[in-house]
Amino acid sequence: MTNPVIEIVNFKLAENVSKEAFLAEAPASTAFIKAQPGFRTRRLSVGEDGCWLEHIEWDTMAEAMAASEAIMKEQSLSTFMQSIDMESVEMRHQELQIAEG
Repeated sequence: MTNPVIEIVNFKLAENVSKEAFLAEAPASTAFIKAQPGFRTRRLSVGEDGCWLEHIEWDTMAEAMAASEAIMKEQSLSTFMQSIDMESVEMRHQELQIAEG
């Protein structure tokens, strides 16, 4: 059995996009992500500096990668995706080693 995969995405919002406007679009992205094969959990947080962190847990690396590709192509999420400053995006995937509740 393989360990779950953690997808970590750091980003900033696009210019002139407020936190409130972004959060209003977030439920649609959550519904889409939750419907992807291998989804386990999602957390979205923001720091005082305006940098956001998305933390998604997937069953496998293949499912994480497939979901990453799918969200970029999903037309219904275009407003959500345009709310993100794509130049600021840093994404990585890591194998989970320890998880405590």
